Amino acid sequence: MKLRIVSVLALAAPLLGACGGGGGGDGPVTEVRLCPASLDYTTVFTGGGASGELVKLQLDTTKMTWQVNYVQSPIPAAVGTVSPTRAGQTASGTLTQETLLPTNKLNQCAYRLNGASLDASRPARIFVGEGVAGGTIPGAEISFGGILGVGAVPDTTFPYYPFIGFSSVETNIANVKGTYNQVGYHLIPSQSFAPVKVDSTITINADGSYSECDNSGVNAGKCQQPGTNFVNATDTSGATVSAFETDKFLGQGTPTLATTPKGRGYMIVGKLKGQLVPILVRAGAANASITTPVNGEIGPYADDESGISILAPQATIASGSQNGEYIGVDSQFDYRTTALEGAQATLLDPFNASQASLATALNLDYTQTVPGVVTTTQVGASTGTTPTGKMIFSGGVFGYLDITNAASPYFSIGAFVQ
Repeated sequence: MKLRIVSVLALAAPLLGACGGGGGGDGPVTEVRLCPASLDYTTVFTGGGASGELVKLQLDTTKMTWQVNYVQSPIPAAVGTVSPTRAGQTASGTLTQETLLPTNKLNQCAYRLNGASLDASRPARIFVGEGVAGGTIPGAEISFGGILGVGAVPDTTFPYYPFIGFSSVETNIANVKGTYNQVGYHLIPSQSFAPVKVDSTITINADGSYSECDNSGVNAGKCQQPGTNFVNATDTSGATVSAFETDKFLGQGTPTLATTPKGRGYMIVGKLKGQLVPILVRAGAANASITTPVNGEIGPYADDESGISILAPQATIASGSQNGEYIGVDSQFDYRTTALEGAQATLLDPFNASQASLATALNLDYTQTVPGVVTTTQVGASTGTTPTGKMIFSGGVFGYLDITNAASPYFSIGAFVQ
């Protein structure tokens, strides 16, 4: 089947909620903005980073400033260490209006976070919509010599980390009750940043207990509760924050140096388009000290697998119901726009949408052996017609996991533009 590339005029619009149309008749057409006309720090986007961080993002589009609070984080605060992390720290800087998207309407909803990227050629950007913001947050340089001869982390610089957050979130776990599909992507720093895919089904109960059935990883084929019950999360001062936490949270890979799980899970549940959009990050943990506890335990240990995943309800998705254009950031740390039309999709670089060499074409199958999981096949890939990818959807946000290259799975989260 030949894939028809969808018009890319508006493909680069930023992580948006619903957008509206103009007027009718002979009267003037009123252009509906794709994002709020202005924001200040009274609007807080609570979300998760691919770094495994629980983050609060604030923007002031009048003063043109930004602020990021790392509520919880596995990212070391200093190069050459594993703890303490940057949990509890705040980063800030100035904003610059984006100018490189196809139209002014799109650029007015996109900003560069000056000072956030560690690579001047790859600016950190935030795309703002109605109720959702995403893009990238400050990166980090990470390295560590090891713990008792194991667990060394090669010196690696991440210019920024992918992020998605919401201005309205669910804070009652009972309202999150249900069965969800989950896809995502983690990295294990102490195993040379080995990638680990997340592919599972999660059932969450009203009391915060839950069960995860993994389709991949070291627990593939098992159904179990991989951590403590979900409860309201807290920050480093012990104050409650707008997210849920599960402790002693199993990863998808084998820990480098730990007999029991040391990581934590933080679930942010966004409210968009009348639906819930749970984002679950795993914050790994490591501790080289035998006197100073991390996560309440002394070292040495290394269970540093960290990353991000998205949950979506196990409900059948009708073909064509998700048509539209989305934008996000992928596991290769590139900005990506995805255009969906019927049984086809195209992944593009929003800043170079006309470059076919940067595009990936997909065929979508809505048969759904598992309700809510739309399988995908890369057009022209060596895998032929065998599905290698999955897409799940909720509230105008989708998660896409592809294992065309099984050794390096590909993952992206995108949110609806129009």
